[in-house]
Amino acid sequence: HCRQGISMTTATVSDTIGIRRHLTFEDLRGLRAEGYIRDSTLDQRDGFGPELQRRAIGTFARSYGLELGSVWHTDFITGTSTLKRAGFQQVIRDAELDRLDVLLVYHTSRFARNRADAIRYKARLAALGVVIVFVSQGIISGSDPDFLNEGINEVLDEHYSRNLSRWVSDGYAEKARHGYANGLPPLGYKSETLANGNRERKVPDPETMPVLLELLRCYASGRYSLRTLADHLNARGHRTSTGRTFSQTSVEAVVSNRFYEGKAVYHPGLPDEKVRDGIHEVPSEVKELWISCQEVRARRRTFMVGPPRSKQRAYPFSKITECAGFGARYGAKANRSSSGRDIRLLVHGRDYCGTKPHSIRVDNLSKQFQEGVLPYVGLVKDWKRSVLQAISHEPEAPDQSKQRTRAERALENLRKQHLWGDIADAEYRAERRALERQMRVLTPAPPPTSLPDLDRAAKLLNDLPAFWSHPGATERQREDLARELLQRATVSGRRLIAIEPKPEYKPLFGYLVFRSVRNRTLETLPESFPSGDSWRGDDQDEVDKGPGRAPSRISKHEVL
Repeated sequence: HCRQGISMTTATVSDTIGIRRHLTFEDLRGLRAEGYIRDSTLDQRDGFGPELQRRAIGTFARSYGLELGSVWHTDFITGTSTLKRAGFQQVIRDAELDRLDVLLVYHTSRFARNRADAIRYKARLAALGVVIVFVSQGIISGSDPDFLNEGINEVLDEHYSRNLSRWVSDGYAEKARHGYANGLPPLGYKSETLANGNRERKVPDPETMPVLLELLRCYASGRYSLRTLADHLNARGHRTSTGRTFSQTSVEAVVSNRFYEGKAVYHPGLPDEKVRDGIHEVPSEVKELWISCQEVRARRRTFMVGPPRSKQRAYPFSKITECAGFGARYGAKANRSSSGRDIRLLVHGRDYCGTKPHSIRVDNLSKQFQEGVLPYVGLVKDWKRSVLQAISHEPEAPDQSKQRTRAERALENLRKQHLWGDIADAEYRAERRALERQMRVLTPAPPPTSLPDLDRAAKLLNDLPAFWSHPGATERQREDLARELLQRATVSGRRLIAIEPKPEYKPLFGYLVFRSVRNRTLETLPESFPSGDSWRGDDQDEVDKGPGRAPSRISKHEVL
């Protein structure tokens, strides 16, 4: 019953959270578990080594009968950000594919060191039906007995991380003030352990100094570019100070590093940059070659001052336009053509779903909007009374929770089929987009907390045709108008087929549609027609005689 309570395929999110609040370690027996390990150079001195974490997680899994998988998600990185942790992001993807029920972490500080990330990712994993256990502290995340303990530990973890960051930053600043070069030793140098045990001073390295000298000599000769010099060094079997092959960037890092001039630079390129004479020793040959390299760099510069920035481009309908098939969003790109600049909307590469054509001219889309939408945008004097009356009598939204639950189950089954290899990647992505779009439609909109500013919205709608078609209107102004007014614009091929206004404009658009249909019906109805006959208008809606005995003739007013 525990697996059924945790799995999102058999319970809603609210049920899952309710069960999680009362879980014990015994309730986890038999569930699928994976371990997450995070470590850094500084943490190793605190006793949180990777082997220690691995042993503790394995012992916990054996003690409580969890099925621990063979995959160990591991990150060796410092800092508080989770976006740079590849192992952590893989945990999230595995949870989305239903590969685990329990995530075992050694300590709360290994999961996140800032409360914002901790809250966000815990909620995300909880929504996917994954229970997080911090084995060294004996905490089941989200459970009532551990709620206070978990919250206190998160605050302490962030407090420690903030203090550590400040201490490290102050230490680097103090080292730079005394002329020590911060960071890893550059090419040709190594760190020397001083008598007090601190790795402070950087001294020439006899093993890599010849590589540095060859690099500087070759570049100072003027026969090599950054790229060709990197190829030359790699062909000779040389490697960087970190043991990697040379690249254009690594060569440029050497010829632009003022360390070889005898300087210690603190925060290079930043507003608080400080340059001081370093205490490290630089051989005279290295310094002379490095200065010669600067002369070569200066001669190769084609300009001393960069070109002026081009004006920021405007792309009307970009990022609010999507295709009717799979909901893929369109971005924008400016192309050069014989007639000038040609702005097109293109489906983003990661969202491309085979839609053809995958690009639309913005001026074509703007013309369709101007001819197909703007002529019908205009409010008459009684608009406010009609809109307020309609809002006050708005019916309750139908209950679509069952349809949404079916869509969630279908999406979960689709993920499993993809995981098992039953469907290809392209088919999985296409069906997933369709299901996600269906779930968005079935999600009830939150009730409005206050009425929109109808007078402001009405003024913009009444002035919109003049604004849009004015010869002095810029593309930037049209882009601002489109994003102010529309939630999305749907296209099929190159044709604009639907628009969805933003919530504050929806009541007014509803009134415009109602008024347009009413006027069209009045124009097509005859003045009167015999009782018993039926009339079918342009919209194919049949108007029949009402119940009971009908009069001999029915007028337009009575039909409406």
